[in-house]
Amino acid sequence: MIQFNFPNFISFARLLISPVIYFLFISNEAELVNLACWLFIISAITDTIDGWAARRFGEVTRSGEFLDPLADKALTNLALVAFAQNNIIPWWMVIIIITRDLISTLLRILGLASKNPVKTSISAKIKTTVEMVFISYILLLIYIRNTFTSISPETVEKLIFSPITYILALIITAMALYSMGGYVIKFGIFSKKIKKY
Repeated sequence: MIQFNFPNFISFARLLISPVIYFLFISNEAELVNLACWLFIISAITDTIDGWAARRFGEVTRSGEFLDPLADKALTNLALVAFAQNNIIPWWMVIIIITRDLISTLLRILGLASKNPVKTSISAKIKTTVEMVFISYILLLIYIRNTFTSISPETVEKLIFSPITYILALIITAMALYSMGGYVIKFGIFSKKIKKY
């Protein structure tokens, strides 16, 4: 059962809004895409708020420790899928990132089932932060392209589809693989300890 307090409510809301943002973005209607841009940025900001609120008011729960990263994964993964559908980043990168997130989520579920929750690693937190900053950067460029007629759309398009975008996405993919390795090793060590008893 999810323990519903204010921080967990924010995480749950972020989880629910993620598919809405995705469908708004792939609509390819300028106004809806712009709305998706701002909804994502606001949702990304709430990731900081719910964590801070949980620690500040002593409302850290196992439900929150599972729900918060799950909401982050839904938010970022759906955005990356939308980017791949629009050829902003390659599909193979998105597949690696999603696979990593599925594995880490599975390990969390196994950890909860054994009453030994797997905590989010520092490398995973950094990866999520970089992901959200990267996605927000691309979405802001798209918003600028759709909104400011004084700026040439072609100029903004060059930034969106530039080598910088590819390199940043590649870095995030590498970070995903690194943090996944950490989770697998950590869980493997934990499993061996369990078998001893």
